[in-house]
Amino acid sequence: MTLMLLGSVARAQAPALPTPPPSGAATPPSGAAASPSRAKPAPKKIAKRRRKPPAPPPPAAELFALNTHESFKLRPDAKGRVTQKQLHGWNRFLRCHHTGRVHSMSTRLAQLIYDVDKHFGFKRILVVAGYRAPRIAREKGNPKSPHKKGVACDFRIDGVPNTELRDYERTLPHVGVGYYPNSEFVHLDVDPMRNKRSAFWIDYSRPGERAKYSKNPEGDLQAEKAPAPEDLDEDNDLAPMPPLIPQVGGGGGEPQIAGDKGALAPNTAPALQPPSQNH
Repeated sequence: MTLMLLGSVARAQAPALPTPPPSGAATPPSGAAASPSRAKPAPKKIAKRRRKPPAPPPPAAELFALNTHESFKLRPDAKGRVTQKQLHGWNRFLRCHHTGRVHSMSTRLAQLIYDVDKHFGFKRILVVAGYRAPRIAREKGNPKSPHKKGVACDFRIDGVPNTELRDYERTLPHVGVGYYPNSEFVHLDVDPMRNKRSAFWIDYSRPGERAKYSKNPEGDLQAEKAPAPEDLDEDNDLAPMPPLIPQVGGGGGEPQIAGDKGALAPNTAPALQPPSQNH
């Protein structure tokens, strides 16, 4: 009996053995103090930068070919450059309407025509002629025509007087500008020969006629801007000059190339005679 009591007392005084950790739990290294568990901080939210919407494409210049009755939209990219894809359609649109031949057209010509149309508020461009095959250029009397190089275009802008179109084109650097008052279009070219000096001429021919160049185009412009003469006498009035009759067609000839201005015509436009007096 005494032994049983002593065994119970010994078991009561013995220290309790540590409970083994559950299987799979990490055992802390010996001597390391238990640290309280800390919750991981929530990841910071990175503010997303709002991407700027892409710039809208620039407006398109709408062109209509009077001879082929085709339309074309000339639209540069967002940086204002005419792309190769645009040039492919541009070349075909300005093909020789006499032969159907396609030729590579000047990129600068496309850019300038776009800028001209932009200046006038993107009105419709009516194209008379772009590229001309060498045979057609010879038949029109100018084998050195800038049209056969793919660097020229004859056109007008719907709703814009050709005089205004002419005057604005003349502000462009290194270009050739031809004014055809009886053929209802203005010529623009970027022939490399204009790199030294721009050129300007006036051709009074009508569609299908040989060229009739003015010997003094600047003087003609001054006369155009001069006011109409006043009546000299009530019984001897000067009748007003008849207006030029606009016609649509292939236009007159082109300037013969001589230096950088184009040669003078062999015969100029006939002088206008005052009407006979009434007695």
